[in-house]
Amino acid sequence: MAADLLAADRQAEPAIAGERAARHLRWWAALGEPVRGRHVPGTAVIAVTAAAIGFLACLYTTGNGSNLDYSDAQSHLTIARRVFDSKSPGFEQLGTVWLPVPHLLLMPFVVNLWMFSSGWGAGLLGILALAATASGLYRIAARLGYGRSGRLAAVLVLLANPAILYTYTTALTEPVLLMCLVAGMAGLAHWATSRRRMSAGELAVFAGIPSGAAVLSRYEGWALVLTGTIFVLVAEMRRSGQWREAVTMAAGYAMVPAAAVLWWLSYNWAIYGSPLEFMFGQYSAYAQQKNITDGGLLPTKGNLGLTLWTFHWSLLETMGIAVLAAAACGAVVVVFRRGLATSTLLIAVTGSAYAFALVSLFLGQTAINNDHSLPSTWWNNRFALTALPLVAVLVAAFVHQVTRRRRTRPWLAGALLLALALQNAWWLQDPTGRLAILAEGNMSHVSNTHSFAAARWLKAHYTGGGILMDESARGNAVLPTMGIPLHNIYNRASGDHFAPALADPARYAEWVFVNVEAGAGPQDSGFTDLAYEAISADPTFNSRYSVVFSSPTHRIYERSTD
Repeated sequence: MAADLLAADRQAEPAIAGERAARHLRWWAALGEPVRGRHVPGTAVIAVTAAAIGFLACLYTTGNGSNLDYSDAQSHLTIARRVFDSKSPGFEQLGTVWLPVPHLLLMPFVVNLWMFSSGWGAGLLGILALAATASGLYRIAARLGYGRSGRLAAVLVLLANPAILYTYTTALTEPVLLMCLVAGMAGLAHWATSRRRMSAGELAVFAGIPSGAAVLSRYEGWALVLTGTIFVLVAEMRRSGQWREAVTMAAGYAMVPAAAVLWWLSYNWAIYGSPLEFMFGQYSAYAQQKNITDGGLLPTKGNLGLTLWTFHWSLLETMGIAVLAAAACGAVVVVFRRGLATSTLLIAVTGSAYAFALVSLFLGQTAINNDHSLPSTWWNNRFALTALPLVAVLVAAFVHQVTRRRRTRPWLAGALLLALALQNAWWLQDPTGRLAILAEGNMSHVSNTHSFAAARWLKAHYTGGGILMDESARGNAVLPTMGIPLHNIYNRASGDHFAPALADPARYAEWVFVNVEAGAGPQDSGFTDLAYEAISADPTFNSRYSVVFSSPTHRIYERSTD
């Protein structure tokens, strides 16, 4: 009987293999099928593939800990968790430095302390964001009329880039921003290319809601809404020729993002007493940039040439020369083949975040440094990812154009894939030296070596009790690495609990964690360590605490038992 079963299994194997091959062929064929209303064939295939790639990337970065290299990534994890785990839990813990959507989306993933401490919570959100971003780029390319080659080219710009994949494994805000931007653009593409006249309500759902999420993710989303509203006005006027219809459609698109902006202004007014706290407050980008400007470290401000030079070196060292060359060719193809058609205007909308990043750099609202900037270092190069949607769509336009002829399609597709493979091979020979985002993450890791070591020491030796630390000070954004519940920590986010702990540490804190260098130097852009200032001014502190960990930058004190 066993022999009969074995024989039956052998006979079934070819049938199973044939069924799998047929399924794969159907998936491959779906990637080139035309759009049918709301249905874009192949979207699920792209989403699942992107999620699988994202999971593998997370396994790698969380395995070696590089997903927590960026101090900002640790800060975002902390903000998401402190809403429900802190001395003063509540939604006011979202703060005003960063917009709230990335932290709100991250919250469910960091409820578990291990997910928070390891960064896996951010990784899972990043996997979902990567799947959504890849699907959105694919759908935009499909709705622009590009075939399988063009659609896959847009997706490969995202999925075949080590720096981009790394970013999606971290808690940085770029993954959520790009997901929302691309989703909003995909909704606009659906409305603009649909044969059926969509209502203003449908436009609000498919494009307005994701654009509203982009508005509350990063300020690049505000640029998308501005250009998207103008696009809807122009496209509807071309279609119907009636201003009333055009204004109705534009209002339908903009009403959700407008409500998001009003909510953000109201939140700042209610919590901080000023609707513009996010622009001019103590922790705002304006306040931080003023320190940098006063120190003469923001040469791009008001200098268009240096702005373009600095930003585009970041872009080149993020996207690669092969991808940018294809995008440049794609821009030529779009302009000369489509002119100022509605589809061209739609592609221009995908560049709104890119344009916003350039304007912000020129006005001195942001700072970027790389190995070709003044000064030469690594800082904020991940802002170049704002150009990703535009670059991906332009690459799709170019690849679609050059692979239209069946005779040349295999050769040209092979040449493009070879160029992409060679670019990646060159990158991987020295990833932290040739990819700006990875270089920036590595520099952050090196500069925070002592603070990470202090956090790991406290995690290993912590036996309970309160911890006094100024987490906002330079080098102290290490609470995930510390892996201790945040309700045990007295810091600036503790509200009314922080000042008493500073005044009388021994009454509240078993441990004191300080950066002895934070705030030193006239050009320092980080905040002074208030905990270190407090204990330095307390003549009785050393009689009540003893040093249990010391490094060139950090000390940890434990309260004496005698």
